[in-house]
Amino acid sequence: MAFSVRAGGHAGLLLAVTGVAAVLTGRPFLFPSLGPSAYLLATAPDAAVSRPRNVLGGHAIGVVAGLLATTLLSPGVVVIDPLAPLSPATFRLAASAVVSVALTTGGMLATGSEHAPACATTLIVALGLLSTPTEGVIVLASVLVLVAADAVLPHATA
Repeated sequence: MAFSVRAGGHAGLLLAVTGVAAVLTGRPFLFPSLGPSAYLLATAPDAAVSRPRNVLGGHAIGVVAGLLATTLLSPGVVVIDPLAPLSPATFRLAASAVVSVALTTGGMLATGSEHAPACATTLIVALGLLSTPTEGVIVLASVLVLVAADAVLPHATA
């Protein structure tokens, strides 16, 4: 019970740091795939998936793969826009998602930087939610802030 409270507090603090960055800048320093990254950093700090190289590298590969996929396959299409069934835009968006996850998975395995939450990051980018190069840089800056905060905050012990 005590570990769950401490780990939950640690994960919450990690996201609070990126939340402060979001509030101060008005930019998207909070996005869904940070949650699973914070969870892994808080609950499995010694695991390979929680190494800074894996967290940063995985998300970087995800951003690049997502930007590549959306630029080539679905520029200007966003998953939140209503899309007609069987429309070209729907096919393009689906293709962008599939390609981005395939590239991210292959890229992480090829570089030894496995971090599963990066597959969520690549979908966020490939589905048009944070799909500009500037937003990609913000995503990576946010991950860097998360990893830096994790390095200085005390970890929960089981």
